[in-house]
Amino acid sequence: MITHRRLVEDAAARTRLPSQWAARAVKVTLAVLALHLDVPARRLLRQAVPGPDRDAVHSTVPRSTGTVTDFYGAVAARLPAPPERGRHVARTVLSLVARDDPGLALRLTEDLPPDFAEAFTAPDAHPERLPGEDAPLTEEEVRAALGRRPQWSGDTHRLTRTVGLPRDRVPPLLHQVENDARELHRGVGHSVSDDGITFTVRTRSVDAVTSTDLELADRIDAAVAAVGSGGRPG
Repeated sequence: MITHRRLVEDAAARTRLPSQWAARAVKVTLAVLALHLDVPARRLLRQAVPGPDRDAVHSTVPRSTGTVTDFYGAVAARLPAPPERGRHVARTVLSLVARDDPGLALRLTEDLPPDFAEAFTAPDAHPERLPGEDAPLTEEEVRAALGRRPQWSGDTHRLTRTVGLPRDRVPPLLHQVENDARELHRGVGHSVSDDGITFTVRTRSVDAVTSTDLELADRIDAAVAAVGSGGRPG
């Protein structure tokens, strides 16, 4: 039996994505898959998936005639993510569907072109580095980066910055930071306390700080400057 919580939690663990991004990855994968199915198979999928994911597979548009490569590309485009990450995520989600409901997976593969069979098989469970990830920065590179970013502190594993803002400025700041993180295919940790908001950036798949994390830190700085002055970043 497919349950939403287990599907999202296992997808998050296997893709090393934050849970909210894993939930989006599940919905995107199922929505794109539905486009490659005929109407009876779409209905079967819709009936089988949990309530929170059911609307994602509701589609009345004509069936796609694309290949499994097109399927992976469409998943990547909707996340958004690099093509190889899209493939990794899509295979992870569908392999979990196959694990929890083998009969459903068999029925769906029968409705799809033969090259889709691999989409229901798990990719490498724990790759050393996920596709598209940056190499970890060295201690010297991190020290130099922090020297150029005096508001940040940390080490080769993570960088943090605490921002003090009036409470009415917190929602627009978080909204912008989440958008920036999504564009960079990154997660960003944050916690709210009496001192303000503390942001944490790191690349989870390599447990290190990478150049993309530095770009995200710079975007957070820009968002803080705009929101702190009373503006709302684009």
